[in-house]
Amino acid sequence: MSEGEQPYPRTMGHIGLAVSDIDEAFEWYQEILGLTPVMEPDTVEAGVGHFGKLAQDAVGQDFGEMKIAHMATGNHVGLELFEFEGVGQNDPDPTSPGLSHLCLQDPNVQATADRIVEHGGEQLSSKVWNIFPDTPDYQMCYCADPWGNIVELHSRGYEHMHCNMEY
Repeated sequence: MSEGEQPYPRTMGHIGLAVSDIDEAFEWYQEILGLTPVMEPDTVEAGVGHFGKLAQDAVGQDFGEMKIAHMATGNHVGLELFEFEGVGQNDPDPTSPGLSHLCLQDPNVQATADRIVEHGGEQLSSKVWNIFPDTPDYQMCYCADPWGNIVELHSRGYEHMHCNMEY
C-alpha cells in the first residue's frame, strides 16, 4: 500500500469450490439453493490455449483437464465450481487453515436445511440454533452439500447476525 493510502473494505467477488462431479453440483446448487447459472460447465486443458495456460499458472501444477462453471447468489457473489481430472474428494476439516465453509442466507433456515438433506446433503448441526437464546429471529445451522463442502445457513445478513454478539 502506498504511503498515505487508506485501506477500505473490499467486496467479495466469488468463492471457488472443488467438487467430484461438476455437472451434478451445478444442477444441485441451482435447483436446491436457487443459485443463478452464469456459465455452464466447460472443460479446460492444462497449458492449452490462453485459459489453459492461465489456469495452469493459477493452480500451479499440471492438472491434465479440469471442468469449471460459474454461478451467482442472490446478492451477486459468485460461486466458481471446479472438477479436476483424477483427483479424489477430501472431507473438509473446518479446523485446518484454508476455506472452512461458505454461508448462505435464507429466512427459513430449517426448510433450507431440510431441502439440503432431501437432496443428498447432510445437516451437520444437531438442530437449527438461535444465535441469541432469547430470540428466534437470528438462526443458524451447519450443513454439507453432497460433495462434503460445508454450507452454513443464516436467517439474517452477516452484520445483523454478529454486530451485537458476545462469545
